[in-house]
Amino acid sequence: MKDWEYNELFEAIQETYEELLEEDRGYRYAIAKLAEEFDNLGMIEDVIVDTAIGEIAIKHDKVFVGRIEGITRRLSTFNHLNVDDELTKEELNDLSNRIKKVIDGLRNVEVDYNSSAE
Repeated sequence: MKDWEYNELFEAIQETYEELLEEDRGYRYAIAKLAEEFDNLGMIEDVIVDTAIGEIAIKHDKVFVGRIEGITRRLSTFNHLNVDDELTKEELNDLSNRIKKVIDGLRNVEVDYNSSAE
C-alpha cells in the first residue's frame, strides 16, 4: 500500500462517513459517496474500502441490492496470496476476518431495491 497504512485507511473511511452523515442526507447517501470518494486507490486499498463500507452497511436495517452484490462479488474474489508483500500477517488475518463478517452480514441484511441514495 503506497499511500495509506492499513488502519489509517479504515479510520479515514469511518471519519469521512461520519462527516457525510452530518450533511443530513442519510446513511444511503453517505455510503454511496464513500464508494465514490475512495474508488480506485489500488488493489488492496479497494478491498479495504469495500470491507470498511460493508462494515458500515451491515449496521443498517436495509442495504441497496447493488451495494450488496458489488461488495460481495469483489470481496469473494479476494486472494490473500496477491498481497503478502503489502500487508503484515496480522493485518492480513484481520482483513480476512473482517471480509468474512461483511460477507456473512450482507447475506442477512434486508435488501433494498430502491436505487435512490437519498
